[in-house]
Amino acid sequence: MLREGDRLPAVTVLDDEGNSVTTTDLLGGPLVLYFYPKDDTPGCTSEASQFRDSYRAFQDKKARIVGVSRDSVESHQRFKKKFAIPFTLLADTDSLLYKALGVTARTTFLIDAGGTIAKIWPKVNVNEHAEDVLRSL
Repeated sequence: MLREGDRLPAVTVLDDEGNSVTTTDLLGGPLVLYFYPKDDTPGCTSEASQFRDSYRAFQDKKARIVGVSRDSVESHQRFKKKFAIPFTLLADTDSLLYKALGVTARTTFLIDAGGTIAKIWPKVNVNEHAEDVLRSL
């Protein structure tokens, strides 16, 4: 797994609208890049809902939240609609981003505006995770 101080690699995957997005295109302010196992499952829904409920506070700090799973674009669209998720979800169906960052479990990265990994939460416990990430901004 990449470590704090490492640079975010440039990897291109599809977003929840089917558009190609390169990770470096997401930079320009703090980036919360969180990896989760599967759309519409209890832990993943809880985590996404926490980020959704804190979304305005993240925006106030100019931070962008982006979720990543191996689910399809269509699955992300259903998940976003069902739970009113306001932020981008990336469909890493070929595990390109997972492999580039060395992610094997639920993990969150806080990346600064220039693309340097500032903090990592490996093997995330979803309880109060969004609040913990927000405090780190």
